[in-house]
Amino acid sequence: MKLKSSYKLGLALILCYLVAWLDRMTISMTLPFMAKDLSIDTGQQGLIGSAFFLGYALCQIPGGLLADRFGSRRVILVALAWWSLFTALTGAVSDLNSMLVVRFLFGIGEGIFPAAVWKVIGQWFSKKNRATANALILSSIALGPALTPLIMRPLLENFGWRQSFFILGGGGILCLVAAFLTITNSIHENPKVSREELEEFERDTKSQVANAERSLEPVGFLDLLRSPTIWALFFIALIYNLTMYGWLTWLPTYLMKQKGLDLKSMAWAASLPFWFGTIGVVLGGYVSDRWFRGRRKYLVFGCMTVGGIFLFLFTTVSSPTAYTLLQCAAAILLYMASGAIWAMPMILLPPKVMGPGSGFINSGGQIGGVLTSSLIGYAIQLRGNDYTAVFDVMLGALVVAAVLVLVGIREQKPAAVPAPVAAGTST
Repeated sequence: MKLKSSYKLGLALILCYLVAWLDRMTISMTLPFMAKDLSIDTGQQGLIGSAFFLGYALCQIPGGLLADRFGSRRVILVALAWWSLFTALTGAVSDLNSMLVVRFLFGIGEGIFPAAVWKVIGQWFSKKNRATANALILSSIALGPALTPLIMRPLLENFGWRQSFFILGGGGILCLVAAFLTITNSIHENPKVSREELEEFERDTKSQVANAERSLEPVGFLDLLRSPTIWALFFIALIYNLTMYGWLTWLPTYLMKQKGLDLKSMAWAASLPFWFGTIGVVLGGYVSDRWFRGRRKYLVFGCMTVGGIFLFLFTTVSSPTAYTLLQCAAAILLYMASGAIWAMPMILLPPKVMGPGSGFINSGGQIGGVLTSSLIGYAIQLRGNDYTAVFDVMLGALVVAAVLVLVGIREQKPAAVPAPVAAGTST
């Protein structure tokens, strides 16, 4: 059976996101070794994470505008080449200042990527299956952190942190080739798409399910900014990422400092929850498409609430089995919330503003990323290097995000779908 062109594109995007997250998350495992070699303290370690997120956040909206101006394909290819170069250069830094510059420039390369990808998704998938396709691609936001400890442990043990970044930089070349071979700006521009696949796309675009939820219809990007729901999604992304990026960035250090794990044990303990999170992201997109059209916010709120309870309980137990199980349960639910959150802009935004609109929402998330590393780093210092401060900040942000989801989002209820006409009757 021949694989559809849309499936090939989806697989290429998953690969690109996986390498992006591997390049991004490696810093969390290498921080203890960098700190020793470069003589940097906990607060300065937080600045390294913030430097990346600053570059990443600043380029979210420009990435979408560039995709509108030059096409998503070109932006994605440039982004892949750019961030691979600065991943490798991370291994060549000599002090804190050069590290901050390199990680900022690395963030710029990754920052122009997501909005271009969302624009591609909007032009390759109809509203009937766009949220599910997006969730499959975004599964890498959990799968990347799941793979990172398992890949990085042997690299760090055998090559050290500097050489590990050189090796990772080469991984971007694979992504560049895959993207070059599969990605076009829209399904109609790809000459390898079969007539049958194009006809299926057109049918899905016109189907009742695809049109059950109405999109916003702004004339342009500035009109989009007048929507209260878009601003609610912006601030939800910002605040929720204080939790999610705090978890991703500080978990390896927390496990080593607070739970007393060595590098090998930490790698497995930091990886396992995010395998479950991968399942959660996909479930979030699918479940919201299947049962929560027009009321997706209730799925998000429920997952955040119960997931937050499990994450709090993780901090209260000392048994490795217990805290691992609690982390896995939290990961499924909190990543389900992520998948369902990102279903909303995929449905609300029409393709003509998908790039800058999604980039605007994601810029909120990355501002949260900028704040996360420094905020948690200095919170730990204020507590006298007590790493329980990590989860105090994360859980407080989660409560605020859950409330904002419930009160800030106004969804369009799905249109009624007419019942099928029984055989033998006429109208």
